[in-house]
Amino acid sequence: MVPIWVEVLKKIYPALAKYYNAVVGGSQVFYITLGLALPSKDIDIFIEEFNPVFLSRVIAEALGLGEERYEVFRRGDNVIFHFFAPVEAGVVSIGVTSRTHLGRISETPLFNEVVLVKRDCVEYWTLSLEAYAVLQATRPDGPRDVDVARFRLVKDRVDWERARGVASGLGVRDKFEAFYRLVYV
Repeated sequence: MVPIWVEVLKKIYPALAKYYNAVVGGSQVFYITLGLALPSKDIDIFIEEFNPVFLSRVIAEALGLGEERYEVFRRGDNVIFHFFAPVEAGVVSIGVTSRTHLGRISETPLFNEVVLVKRDCVEYWTLSLEAYAVLQATRPDGPRDVDVARFRLVKDRVDWERARGVASGLGVRDKFEAFYRLVYV
C-alpha cells in the first residue's frame, strides 16, 4: 500500500514548482530517487525565500481545500512553515524550510547534489541520496535510529564515496563517517 503522503506530494509539488525553486528533502528522497515510499508523518521541502500566506494558498488550491491550517516560526535565520493537510486518516504535515541545518542549499556544496527526477509523471527537484545521507548524518541532535534503518535498506544504492566528498566539502566528514559506520554495522 502506498503511503498517503505520496498522493499529497504529487498534487502539491507541481503547484509549488510553478512559483518557487522547491527542493524535496526528507525521506521523500527515497521515493523520488528509488521509488521506495517509506512511512512518514510529513513531507519536507526546501524553499529559500517564500511568503507563508501565498505558500499556504498554493498548497490549499493544489489540494482543493477551502480551509488553510498552518504555522510559521523562525529559528535564527531559518523560516519554518508547516501546513496541515487533512487526509482520510488524520493529517499530513507539509514542512517547508528556508535552509538546512548546514546552511542554504544554494550557498553550500549541497547545490551540486540537487537532481531532477521524474517519478509517477511528476518532475521533482530533489536532494540526491548522497546529500540526504550527509544531512541525516549531521543532524544537530545526532542521527536518528529511523534514518540509520532507512539507509540500511538502500545502502547498496548509495554512492558513499560521493557522499564522503559532499561531507568533506561541508567540513562534516567525521560526523558522516560515524553515520556510515552505523549504517554498516
